[in-house]
Amino acid sequence: MLPFDTRFGLMAILAVACLTAVLVCGDIQLTTPAEEQLVDNGQCTTAVIAGFATANGRPLLWKNRDVSQPDQEIVYFNDGTYPYVTIANAHDNTQAWGGVNSVGFAIEDANNWNTQDTVPGSDDDGTIIKLALRTCATVNQFQTILDSTRIHGHTQPAIFGVIDAEGGASMFETFAHSYIRYDCNDTSDTRTGVLVRSNFSYAGTQTGRIGVYRHNRAQTFIENAVAGDSLTAKFICRTVARDLHNENGLNPYPLPYQGTSGGLPRGWISTYGAVCRRLSVSACVIEGVQTNEDPMLSTLWAFPMAVQYGVALPFWVASRTTPPEVNGDSTAPLCDVGLRIKTLAQHQPGFHDTLDTYMLVDGHGGGVLAATYPLEDRIFQRADSALAVWRTAGHPDSAGMTTLSAQLATMAYDSLHDWPRPGQLWVQPRAVAGLTAYNVPDVGLRFRWDAVTQDTLGFPISPAGYTLWRSDANTGHLDSITTTTATQVVIPVPTDSTRGTYVVKARR
Repeated sequence: MLPFDTRFGLMAILAVACLTAVLVCGDIQLTTPAEEQLVDNGQCTTAVIAGFATANGRPLLWKNRDVSQPDQEIVYFNDGTYPYVTIANAHDNTQAWGGVNSVGFAIEDANNWNTQDTVPGSDDDGTIIKLALRTCATVNQFQTILDSTRIHGHTQPAIFGVIDAEGGASMFETFAHSYIRYDCNDTSDTRTGVLVRSNFSYAGTQTGRIGVYRHNRAQTFIENAVAGDSLTAKFICRTVARDLHNENGLNPYPLPYQGTSGGLPRGWISTYGAVCRRLSVSACVIEGVQTNEDPMLSTLWAFPMAVQYGVALPFWVASRTTPPEVNGDSTAPLCDVGLRIKTLAQHQPGFHDTLDTYMLVDGHGGGVLAATYPLEDRIFQRADSALAVWRTAGHPDSAGMTTLSAQLATMAYDSLHDWPRPGQLWVQPRAVAGLTAYNVPDVGLRFRWDAVTQDTLGFPISPAGYTLWRSDANTGHLDSITTTTATQVVIPVPTDSTRGTYVVKARR
């Protein structure tokens, strides 16, 4: 008998033997890996890259934020020594999760899970990041914060990545009462100027290492780009932050994925262990400055939404604000857009940490990436052009930065808030339901089914017709028997009693 429809929900299958109809259905149950259940609230992939390793000589700081809090915002704060812009949970002004301040100091973090060295209390890593953005000008000043906080102890040992406007670029692995510093400019720590981490510290235990595949995958991407003198903020946003290779070695590219994996329908993939996955609710790439540039030219490139379904947008401290699309009254509208598209791409209940790659690239010139990639290209082009002018002038243009950031956020929202519009996604009809078959004496074998009225996303649809197929009992090959615009069809009664499988599929 044929397996359940390989694109899930595109056809109904009926097995017929000696004119006895048997309805065939499929049920797939995927469970959350035990390892993920333990650390579902904090899995991130990060990197610090020294200026000498990048294509334009400016340091980069990257973080994919993998957490269970879906509501993300990009917020401007002026509550300390230095104002700053940062990724934050909606309506939480007590913590920060990756940002840059007015003197070019930038910071992000990932949880360190391969240590049991903790002290009790509420997680403090987001509080430490916010304190650092408010008060620090250099990497060395951040180290002073760690010197003081380790005395009482860290409740959430983290791995902090930091850069500054003086060329500093370091990674700090923290434990309850200690830390280790790795320096991008020290060849004993890295010969490439690149430091990558996921959710384990190099100095921690060999057991309990979370995200080894993500670490290795990201490091390979970044170091290859360094070797080719092509590492840019856009490369990380486009290629590294969105990568879907999973830890089982599945390569889904080129999209859409044409195969099947792990019992999923054709085109569906598991993203568990991938750099970009279900928990990737936001991301940032902070491009610092060369040592002779104004630190207010540092740029926070941020995805204020589920990473796979949105675009990177630029933000500057000199704007002294962030657009309402990324910092709303309740939740950020662009974040809501990303979550809505994410729901479409992960529309089957019970498919934990999986997605339908046909939603990203539909094979007919559409899909969400057909909308986001060209949009993101325009965003980077406009921002890079403006930055070139501001760098030549030697100082930021606060009004120009505010206007450009607002225009690009509005452009992103207008392009994506009602995606998919007609023609932007090739959506298949839903499965044919109510399929029956019975013998009508002197007439033939009659098949009947319910009319399909919706596509797989639940939108109204009027199929062009229906096709009846029959599989070969030996090879499983499907042969088209007939097509019709009705919801029933009659064919001659088979002359043999061989068990066969019949399929009815709605056509667009």
